[in-house]
Amino acid sequence: MTTERTTATSSTHVGGPLESGVRRTAVTLWSSVALALGIVTASAYGLFAAEPYRDLPAATVLGAQAQDVCSILVAGLLVLLVRRRHVSPRDHLARLGLLAYVVYSYAIYLTGVPMNRVFLVYVAIESLAGAALLNGLFRLRGSAWQRLDSRRLERGTGWMLLVVAVLFALLWLSTLVPYAAGGPAPDPEGVGGAPYPVFVLDLVVVLPCIAAVGLMLLRGRPVGGPLAVVALIKIVTLFTALWAGAAAVLVTGETLHLGPDAGPSAALLVASIWLTARWLRALRADEHTFLRPSLWEDESPPDDPTRGVQ
Repeated sequence: MTTERTTATSSTHVGGPLESGVRRTAVTLWSSVALALGIVTASAYGLFAAEPYRDLPAATVLGAQAQDVCSILVAGLLVLLVRRRHVSPRDHLARLGLLAYVVYSYAIYLTGVPMNRVFLVYVAIESLAGAALLNGLFRLRGSAWQRLDSRRLERGTGWMLLVVAVLFALLWLSTLVPYAAGGPAPDPEGVGGAPYPVFVLDLVVVLPCIAAVGLMLLRGRPVGGPLAVVALIKIVTLFTALWAGAAAVLVTGETLHLGPDAGPSAALLVASIWLTARWLRALRADEHTFLRPSLWEDESPPDDPTRGVQ
């Protein structure tokens, strides 16, 4: 999943002219189409099969189906973002944020719901989205991204991400530590008494990554800006899907059970939407070099005409 560089000249503003950016390869396009088809297939099964999420409470099933609807919209956006022959820095970051949502969501489907007939589709989705996300993140060239003129926005976002990571970690630990000390079983629990997948994903992967991005912003690292946009888009997409599930439960008259994270997640969603809009307007990058041409870039000089793209 590599991206070719274009020799066109243009503004360095994120989301600049149509011809600016890096050239999108056929692999990127068709892998995105395959990923979108997998998401639509899995979501359609969740929406229309007789018992797609068996043995789960009715409210949980409604929440999962609302998330399936949101995932179909994300699938369409993933294809739209790579439909052009050249991809801008803004489009690339938006794609990575959506991929982070897909990776997180389908990790929960793989580990947090009873196995169903589209389990292998979940595996394919997770593999494709995970590979695309890691490829896109590791190829970001930090030196090509400019720091914001507004240090206040930069530092404010850094502190927000750090505080969010700490608060959610403390929230989950407030349930898990008493259990480790001999208290009652944590609520919620995973299927069959397995660990609740959100506890695993948040404490092991997501919250440490969000805290790391916050520290990068506070230390003035150029790559902290694009990583913050990815994190914010992932937060916006995920919490939009979660609150869509809560709305579906209310509309159908089922009993809505809000966890202790409901209030913080609503506030975080609003703040993240506002911050995402500000960052996408302000963030600047070199349109031609914001990505390394391959995951393992060679050592030839930048102006070497033989330095191609894999």
